[in-house]
Amino acid sequence: MKRLAAISLSLCATACVTTKEEGEKMRARIDALETELKTEKEASSADRQKLQSQQAAKLKEMQDAMDALNRASRKSGADLAVDLEKAQNDIAQIRGTLEVIQHRLDQLDQANVQRDQRIEETSRFIATRQKELEHPTDKAGLYALGRKKLDGGDTGGARQLFTEFLTRFGKDELAGNAQYWLGETYYAERRWNDAIVEYRKVLKDHRGSEKTPDALLKIGMSFQNENDCKNAILFFEEVEQAYKSSPAAKLAREQMAQCKGPKRKTAGKQTR
Repeated sequence: MKRLAAISLSLCATACVTTKEEGEKMRARIDALETELKTEKEASSADRQKLQSQQAAKLKEMQDAMDALNRASRKSGADLAVDLEKAQNDIAQIRGTLEVIQHRLDQLDQANVQRDQRIEETSRFIATRQKELEHPTDKAGLYALGRKKLDGGDTGGARQLFTEFLTRFGKDELAGNAQYWLGETYYAERRWNDAIVEYRKVLKDHRGSEKTPDALLKIGMSFQNENDCKNAILFFEEVEQAYKSSPAAKLAREQMAQCKGPKRKTAGKQTR
């Protein structure tokens, strides 16, 4: 039981798991815990069966002693006194053994109740942690999983996570980044108008965000992909003028050259 409690406390200490490596370690520990609980339960069941077998054997011994006492009662004289004393001693010894066995069974039952409670608590904890690993509730976990899903091409899953992040943590310092990545989920699906709407929210609601130059660039690229170079150039020029030393400004100049050139290409992939 102490080992089970220690394992449960150790698992609780991992409540902030967000990285893939930590998640895999936790799943391995969960699997090991489930195996250990199963082994302990089987061992406990075997102990109980053993004790019950011992109890049944002693009860049979008592019955045999009672039968011997009955047989002795049909004798007479000295033989009766000897057999009676022996039967009484045997019965007393068997009763003492039965009391010890019953006490051990009572202790085992109590330990099993506590073990089952621990197993139930640990199972609930495991279910909760597995759910959190699949869909975290903390801001760092939501943001990290959203990025992971976006990078993996699951734009719908990423959009759900970033939307939830913005709903719950709209004033957080990462809110501007989350808003930008939300726009990226639409950009990746070539839904240019929806992407523009979300990128504009970075400019409107999170103007100081580090993603502001990237949002301006991607608005321009979205217009460019709609063959609207007139509006695209306006945003490319703003990036170049306001954020001259940024990577976004360099890419804006390249995209603006494409817009002004004789042949226009589809704007490049989303920046990271």
